[in-house]
Amino acid sequence: MRALLATITLLLASCANPYSQFYKGSTDARTWPSYEPVSQALQIYGTDDFDRDTRALLRKGFTPIGESSFSAGSNSVSESQLREQAKTVGAHVVLISSKYSHTVSGAVPLSIPQTSSSYSSGTATAYGSRGTVNIYGSGTTTTYGTQTVMAPYAVARSDFGAIYFMKAKSRLGIVPEPVSDEARRRIQTNSGVSVKVVVENSSAFAADVLPGDIVLSIGGESIQSGEHFYQLLDKYEGKRPLFKIDRNGAKVEKEVEIRSL
Repeated sequence: MRALLATITLLLASCANPYSQFYKGSTDARTWPSYEPVSQALQIYGTDDFDRDTRALLRKGFTPIGESSFSAGSNSVSESQLREQAKTVGAHVVLISSKYSHTVSGAVPLSIPQTSSSYSSGTATAYGSRGTVNIYGSGTTTTYGTQTVMAPYAVARSDFGAIYFMKAKSRLGIVPEPVSDEARRRIQTNSGVSVKVVVENSSAFAADVLPGDIVLSIGGESIQSGEHFYQLLDKYEGKRPLFKIDRNGAKVEKEVEIRSL
C-alpha cells in the first residue's frame, strides 16, 4: 500500500500546472499600456463570491486579466503553482476559490514480492567392514515470485477557480456595463452605458459620477455601445468633455477629465 501511495504522489507531482494548463486570458499583462507596476508582493485572497470581491477590487483600480477554472485532486494543487502562473501573466492580485466536489474511488492491481521456502531432511545408514555409519542431512529450497493484489484508493476532488488582476492606470475611472432592458424603456433610448463601478481617486470619482448612473453621451456624441464608449475615451483623451448622465430619471451634466495614460 505504501508503494501505491508513493506512486500516486509521484504522478501528481509530475502533472502539469493546472493553473496554467486551464488559463484563459492575457499571456502577459505587462504589455498593456494601462499596466501600472507596483512594489507590493503578490496578494492572494480566498473568496466565496467572485462577483462581490471582483467589484471591490475594481473600485481599488485593479483590472481582471485572465482566469483559471478546473477540477483536480484536493491535495494535488499547490499555492506555488498559483504563484507561478500569476508571475507569468504579470498579476498583482489573485482571487481564488476551491470547493470539494466528490471523491473518486476504485482499485488498482499491485504486484508484491512473494517468497516461499521449503525444508527437507533425511538419514541414511552405510555398512562397511568396520561396521555401520548413520548419516543425517537437511536442505532448504527457496522460490521467488510475485503476487498481484487489488489495492483500493480514494481521491477527494475539488473545483478550483482563480481570477488574476493587475493594477491599472485610470483614464476615467468608470467600469461600464450594458444598460438593462428595463432602464432602456425608462430612458426611451438605446444609447448609453451603465456605470457598474467607479474607481476610487479617479477623475470620475472626483466628479461625483456614481454607480448606477447611465452615461448617455460624451462631448455631445451619443454612446452607441461599450466599444463606442472606449472610442470616445480615446478621442477626448487629455480633455474635459461634457458627460450627459441619467441618474434615476434626473438629467445631470458634468465635465469629467479623461486622463492620458
